[in-house]
Amino acid sequence: MHITAIWIALGAAALVYMILVLAGMLAYSPGDDPGGRYFSEHFLSRAAAYQRAGLTVSLLRQAISLLFLAAAAFAALRHFQTAPQPPLATAAGYIFAFLLLMQLLNLPFDFYRGYTIEHRFGLSAQTVAGWFADYGKGALISLLLSTAALAGLYFLITRRPEQWWLPAWAVFTLFLVISSYLFPLLIDPLFYRFKPLHDEEMQQQILDMAGRAGIEVEYVLVADASRRTHKANAYFSGLGGSKRIVIYDTLLERFTPREVLAVIAHEIGHWSHRHIVLGIITGSAASFLALYVLHLLLQKMGFHADFRALPLAMLFLALLSFAAAPVENALSRHWEREADRTAFSLTGDGAPFVSLFRKLSLSNLSVAQPHPLLKATLYTHPPTLERIEAALQHAERQEQAP
Repeated sequence: MHITAIWIALGAAALVYMILVLAGMLAYSPGDDPGGRYFSEHFLSRAAAYQRAGLTVSLLRQAISLLFLAAAAFAALRHFQTAPQPPLATAAGYIFAFLLLMQLLNLPFDFYRGYTIEHRFGLSAQTVAGWFADYGKGALISLLLSTAALAGLYFLITRRPEQWWLPAWAVFTLFLVISSYLFPLLIDPLFYRFKPLHDEEMQQQILDMAGRAGIEVEYVLVADASRRTHKANAYFSGLGGSKRIVIYDTLLERFTPREVLAVIAHEIGHWSHRHIVLGIITGSAASFLALYVLHLLLQKMGFHADFRALPLAMLFLALLSFAAAPVENALSRHWEREADRTAFSLTGDGAPFVSLFRKLSLSNLSVAQPHPLLKATLYTHPPTLERIEAALQHAERQEQAP
């Protein structure tokens, strides 16, 4: 395929993605939501308004970021054709400055999305200072990691112009493995304080469920999320000795023990299906393909050993992420359904899941059944109504079983 055609195809994919998100957002009407069987009209309207506000800001942020990257790539191609290749340390400085500029460009959108909208809808418990403290830590970690990644890419491109993509892929895969192990130990504690789950009866029930699933739960921890948010959540993370299930203190405070156990059963379901390992494998496979295609593209353009390859690489990967998002989200929803089905089996009762999914939606202002376009482009989890119906179907099958 011609080089120009590849860039046009990637740009078109990103544009189509954002148009589909916008169309799904505008086409959704709370009055058409079948979730009215479980939620009030007031809640459905409020959830739709929250989703619309967040998506509007996110789309603007994404569009401006892409335009900024495209402008940077065009400027590099047009105005730096005869510029000497900088040494690695200088290149790292340029990269850091560029990424910092992008971070500052996105800051107003991130603040409005992460602070203003969350407070407007009563979901945040953070002060302005607290929000900026968390944002600063996250931004600094992202800047350092991204600078190191792009500087490493520059080193490989200039030292091994014909085969740089292969060691780059190997390093990225290694990073996926190491970060999956270290993230719960080094990064999570920067944002939350954790304590063990002290409910001995619940702890024993968790161990019993894990035993039935054939896995060993290393840690069940409670995060002090209430200092930041009124939302309820839980997640699993880690590899080997860093494996853990984390539940928000807001979940423990506002949900019944049966509902909390249902959440943990879902997280055990993820471990049972080895979703973290599968995520690493699929991420590695996707990066292999993406880096190889990027290598061919840069080679065809004559930038396979050139500093100007970096803005082109950033633009390429950003555009590719839009094209890949629906596939990634579909895979994620499949894994979430697998974890739900395992959780139904572990608890032997679908009833607590119906109340759990409903209360999670109320707590997080989640749209019960989004427009199909939004589900396909954005949703990493099945919508609330689908999960409720799956739980009811499981309960019905249990009743009919001899």
